[in-house]
Amino acid sequence: MLTLTMNDRAARLLGLRDGFGGLDPEEELASGLRTWVDGGIGCRGEVVCWAPVPAHADDAPGPFGDLTGWECFHTDFHLEDFVPVDSKYADGPIIGVDAQRTLLRQGIALAREVGRLAGELSTPIPLRCIVATNDTNGKFRFHRIRPGESWLLEDLDSYDRDYVVVIDFLPRRSDRFHSAHIAAAQRTALFDLVDLLAPDVEKARGRLEYALENASWSAFDPEDALIEALFDGLDSGLTYFLRVITDPDAIRERLGLLPTCPEGLTWDWYDGDIEAWKSETDLHPYLRLLADRCHAVGTALIGVFIGEDGLVLGFLPSDQRERFVELAAMAKAEIIIYGSVEH
Repeated sequence: MLTLTMNDRAARLLGLRDGFGGLDPEEELASGLRTWVDGGIGCRGEVVCWAPVPAHADDAPGPFGDLTGWECFHTDFHLEDFVPVDSKYADGPIIGVDAQRTLLRQGIALAREVGRLAGELSTPIPLRCIVATNDTNGKFRFHRIRPGESWLLEDLDSYDRDYVVVIDFLPRRSDRFHSAHIAAAQRTALFDLVDLLAPDVEKARGRLEYALENASWSAFDPEDALIEALFDGLDSGLTYFLRVITDPDAIRERLGLLPTCPEGLTWDWYDGDIEAWKSETDLHPYLRLLADRCHAVGTALIGVFIGEDGLVLGFLPSDQRERFVELAAMAKAEIIIYGSVEH
């Protein structure tokens, strides 16, 4: 599963208000970056790094505070050293906006390759790639995703001089892998589910078609195909959370951004202690309470399976519940409708 986050500066630079076409570089992955891919990545002890992983990885984190800090230090490099872009030198390097756009696109293309490498390890790992550019340089780095460790501030928009893109790759459970072949009835059901959930149906159908027909980096699970179709910038029908770090404020903020968020949905009913919040015990009861508030305004709160560490949520008109359950079964997709009695 691939999840991508960026600050507003990067979204504007890449033209993502109109969809995800702006992610792909105009040319293929630069040959200088292909060299990094060809070298591969590897794990040693608890850390992941470009291969061959240095022997001193056994002593990680050393002076870097935590394992994430060690990995980010040892995996980062300057994109402009490997991607040909125009830069000017006076008192120092100056990289223009067009060049930064090129570096971002190349960094995202590299991240897809690194995510593929992480999935091909003998034990696949959850991996985060970070691409950031400003007027002096572009940086690429990656690290293993760990609870309680982060290289970045939570609010990406606080980086007001940088264009920042974060791409997460979460390994699928081996027993959930399906063939790339999707039967006609299952395929039709997936498109019908998209019709129910997507704010922009035509665009989401195109994204689903792409996910089903392109096996190079798209997922084969029906859940992953739906998620790829419905994660679409401002037109998203779903939103994603890491269970271990989510809380009511994060859920409210991200669900509130969905175009399908119902008018009249209230959020002031939760009176729990955020400081004492524990996702493993408090999350599910909270989602049931939220589902009840959604039901009161004619909406169902739904979730799509993404593994034990992730949480994907969205909204569905209540009068489509039965149809939704029927289509989910036909699509062979693991989807839940939250509430006092869950389906």
